[in-house]
Amino acid sequence: MANQGLRKAIGLAAVSIVLLVEFGMFYDFFYPFRFLWGQGLITELVLSVVVFLWSLAGVFLVFFGGRSLFRTITLPFFIFFYLSNIGSFLVSNGPIDFQQADLIVSYFQWWAGAVVENIGLAVLPLLIVLVPLILVVERLPRLFKLNILGRLYAVPVITVPLVFIALLISDGIFDRYPSFFRVPALLAFAGQSDLYRGERSEVSYSGSFESQVEKIVLIVDESIRADILGINGYVKDTTPYLRSVEEGLVNFGMAASASNCSDYSNLILRTGVRKEAIPDRVERSLKIPSIWQLTGRAGYDNVYLDAQSAEEWANYQNFMNEHEAIHVDEILRLRQDIAYDSDTMARDRLTDLLKQPGKTFIMLNKYGIHFPYFRSYPDGFELFTPALVPGEPMNDRERSLNSYINGMRWSVDDWFRDLLSESDEFRKYVIIYTSDHGQNIVDDGTLATHCRPRANRFEGIVPMMVFSNDPETLERFEASQSTNYDQTSHFQVFPTLISLAGYNESWVRSYYGASLSEPAGTPPEFFVGDAFGRGSVRKWVPIFPRRD
Repeated sequence: MANQGLRKAIGLAAVSIVLLVEFGMFYDFFYPFRFLWGQGLITELVLSVVVFLWSLAGVFLVFFGGRSLFRTITLPFFIFFYLSNIGSFLVSNGPIDFQQADLIVSYFQWWAGAVVENIGLAVLPLLIVLVPLILVVERLPRLFKLNILGRLYAVPVITVPLVFIALLISDGIFDRYPSFFRVPALLAFAGQSDLYRGERSEVSYSGSFESQVEKIVLIVDESIRADILGINGYVKDTTPYLRSVEEGLVNFGMAASASNCSDYSNLILRTGVRKEAIPDRVERSLKIPSIWQLTGRAGYDNVYLDAQSAEEWANYQNFMNEHEAIHVDEILRLRQDIAYDSDTMARDRLTDLLKQPGKTFIMLNKYGIHFPYFRSYPDGFELFTPALVPGEPMNDRERSLNSYINGMRWSVDDWFRDLLSESDEFRKYVIIYTSDHGQNIVDDGTLATHCRPRANRFEGIVPMMVFSNDPETLERFEASQSTNYDQTSHFQVFPTLISLAGYNESWVRSYYGASLSEPAGTPPEFFVGDAFGRGSVRKWVPIFPRRD
């Protein structure tokens, strides 16, 4: 009897250590408790805590529940989810959360390929220990001889749907469950979490239009980090062309993206939802008029150039759907088999559009610099070395950074050089240039580049530049350059676009906030977490170090 008591104590101690390691991965383990209590959501809090306590018992029974065929079949899944969570922490410095679960569910094929190609070596040790760990845990009941009834193994199995229900009740806010159950429940929660996909409301504007230019262009690059642009003072000359431009360019330096995830940033850029409305729990950004409706109402033809999607895919991305696309006059999907050729094709199409007469609004999503970075520029274009080669892990920061800079030189500096070389033939235009988010280039020792719960400030640092051949427009932005330098954000882009299209500026300011020609009024920071408020991660991260 004494030996059995000792064995139980050892088993409980081992499980306690596993749980302490698990819960130590959260940046602030008690945040969901405080949030639900502070919001007065007592019922949700109590139910979540009850399920949490049940899940603790479930972990013990995963390890020491009586052996059975059912346990033998299901145990590998529990161990796999546990190791997956550890892998997430090693790669992204945080456990699997709702955002990552949603990414896996929505883009599984892309996600799996990215994991294998970019971080496969980092998680390989976990795959190696998977089978041995399953075999060891499967035999623990025999080794410890705790004589726990086999039917009690139903407790951990039932815990998965219980956690799923608890996530539904709290909208994913309370997610502090052991990963054996949290990961599959989060995947199920993300899979059923449906957003509004209907028609958008009509534009409610009764004023006149005084458009300032014939061509309005919004270029959203991919993963461009503004502090590594030479024009912004980076130590290496990464943008010699842009740095040499003396007229026709107003550079606002480093700006804050709306989010560290592409889809949220692009949605906010296209809809103008205000900063104070994030997280957008009422899904206003999916219901209010999009940029296409406002520019169309102002008399502009709308063209969307998508260098990230191929024509045969016929898909929409970044929360666009057929109800939004109906307001776009022409959609061109320009992704090429050779990835870096996609932006070349987009540049050629944009050049043609800027030469044609008529009022046109153009939005371009560039291919930019997707990881692995060596795909973003041609072979032999290695101006900065040593750089990554195919198959080489990303954990060497010097090589990763040089490879990224090579892509930046090709995809940003040379791209604009070639575009603007024909600007003498352009109609009166304004180009607003930014990026969807920045990039973590092993800055904190982890391999995840963006869209993660424990983001660093580099993931939200993006460029903000205005190009134009209209003196009055340039003068307007130059007047605010000194005040707004290193202070702007994505939330100022939409008001700028519709002001250029001719909407009354006071109306724009009242509905959408400050434009780039006005002080932002808030510090440059980006949102981390689901933009619709699902899940437990929701915080604003400044792009500059805090001065405490």
